[in-house]
Amino acid sequence: MVTIIIPCYNYGWLLPQTLDSMLAQTYKDWECIIIDDGSTDNSRSIGEAYAQRDSRFRYHYQTNCGMSAARNKGLTIANGLYVQFLDADDLLTPRKLEIQVSFLESRPEVDLVYSDVRYFLHEQPARLSQSMDMKDQRWMSFAEGQGECLINAVVEKNLMVVNAPLTRAGLLHKAGFFAEDLRSAEDWEYWVRCALFGGHFCYDRNPESLALVRVHPTSTSQNVKRFHDYVLIVRERIGLELHRRGLWKATQINELAKIESFATLGAHYLEKGNILDGVKIFLVLARTTGNYRYYLGSIGYWLKIRINS
Repeated sequence: MVTIIIPCYNYGWLLPQTLDSMLAQTYKDWECIIIDDGSTDNSRSIGEAYAQRDSRFRYHYQTNCGMSAARNKGLTIANGLYVQFLDADDLLTPRKLEIQVSFLESRPEVDLVYSDVRYFLHEQPARLSQSMDMKDQRWMSFAEGQGECLINAVVEKNLMVVNAPLTRAGLLHKAGFFAEDLRSAEDWEYWVRCALFGGHFCYDRNPESLALVRVHPTSTSQNVKRFHDYVLIVRERIGLELHRRGLWKATQINELAKIESFATLGAHYLEKGNILDGVKIFLVLARTTGNYRYYLGSIGYWLKIRINS
């Protein structure tokens, strides 16, 4: 059985499409746990209606505690051998569960299999892109295996969106719960932990097995500043764990990526007109790295882009 965990906060206007994508799955041995995280819209009536219509749906309400807490609640009551995370505004292609369950059953050494992603505009659902900016530029990596090579790859960058993998429940039990203090990048931190606990990852190349992510103004992925703020928090956190475990290559990768994350946030500030904060970040990077020419030049580069736009 597959357990699908759907955290929902005020997404009643999209939840039926997400639940219908579960009903459309060719693989039928599943349970779908809807965790209503204190919604004030019609999410409750929708969740309860689906649960009454099909016993595979289970609706649970909790006071608002955040996405991670909602996923964690789902994990505590899940019955499946495999777990699929799915946000309340996103979708799965009809054969995703069938293909990935078959993959895991044929490869008992693999703990997590992840598919590719396609983004779609809410107002143009037929238009698919490999990137959130709809420029169709691939960002997902194809890291596979386990141990240090996988850890290095997952530390360098997030490999997948949260609804891309199907994971054995056993690996999730080892990794524990999502960090409830993280309001963004929490899924990436979780995949790093899964890799640190010995998880064996594989990439699913089947074009019929896709994670579909909706792009709309209220989607959490749209908040660029918050995302980069939390990426930096995660990098500090995993850096301590990597150092404790003596994973020096991964530690070095993390430190270099941390600098890049700071630079990305600085560029975002300058491009959006927050000149003071952007300049501060690049000055800190210049002093920290000693590379004054590059980072001071970056200030001029991004200011020019701001002026021209």
